[in-house]
Amino acid sequence: MGSTKYWYSVVVGLALAAIYSCGGQPEEEILKTYPDGQKQEVARYEWKGGERHRVSRTGYHISGAVSFKETYLEDSVTSYRSWWPNGQQRMVRKYEGGAVASEQSFDSDGIRHLTGEEIELIRRGLAEYTGEPATPKDTVVMETSAGTIKLRLFTDVAPGHSNNFKRLANFGYYDSTTFHRVVPDFVIQGGDILSRDAKRANDGTGSPGYTIPAEFNPRPHRKGTLAMARSRDPNSAGSQFYIALSRLPQLDNQYSVFGEVIGGLAVVDSIATAATDSRDNPVQPQRIFRVRVGPSITP
Repeated sequence: MGSTKYWYSVVVGLALAAIYSCGGQPEEEILKTYPDGQKQEVARYEWKGGERHRVSRTGYHISGAVSFKETYLEDSVTSYRSWWPNGQQRMVRKYEGGAVASEQSFDSDGIRHLTGEEIELIRRGLAEYTGEPATPKDTVVMETSAGTIKLRLFTDVAPGHSNNFKRLANFGYYDSTTFHRVVPDFVIQGGDILSRDAKRANDGTGSPGYTIPAEFNPRPHRKGTLAMARSRDPNSAGSQFYIALSRLPQLDNQYSVFGEVIGGLAVVDSIATAATDSRDNPVQPQRIFRVRVGPSITP
């Protein structure tokens, strides 16, 4: 009889342990689904002290890849991470006391977006950088997400613009910017430091903090021509440049031509085919990873 009582106690104890274990197991709740029934957002819960607490919230792309994950402690969000459909990190956010303590965002190439303060620091650094004057022996090497473009500068007819471009390039001002304006059969335009922040709406409105005098000259706008963008003021060019995609006689003597493509026209054509939004800004960033100018620059 004593043996029977013993085994009865063991069985009951194991049963109770099993119930407690099941109660403590994580639970999942589907919050949203795609039209085909595939899960889009799922919350995960755990039981602690007899209470149910959310520990994470996870989202999924239509492909099934994770799009974001939010973590919680005692039902308060502590961190948030998200990813682009190609797996590149999109955002990292940390919370303290329920408020955002820090945040970093990235584009689909993995390039971190700059804050306004960081952009201003770059401008200040540029103001203290003199650089070296451009020479006829210089070659521009522009490494982009579509490939490498090589250009030469017209130091004879646009020395000021050539010097300015070399200074900006070798300071690193153009690194990680984008071609923010793409118009087929017209131009691809880039060189705006604001294309490095998280706001697409301001792409094309930035400057290095200064302007340079116009250098209109007889060089025609042909396919591959390099020239400076500007506003209505002829002397308003700063850092934004464009590469012509065809013969554009209407721009001759209206914009300062200061170079031309000598290698990589196929890369230029590839960028020109990018799908764009209503502001001609490529939906998938057409990245300028690095630009350097010198007599023996190699990619």
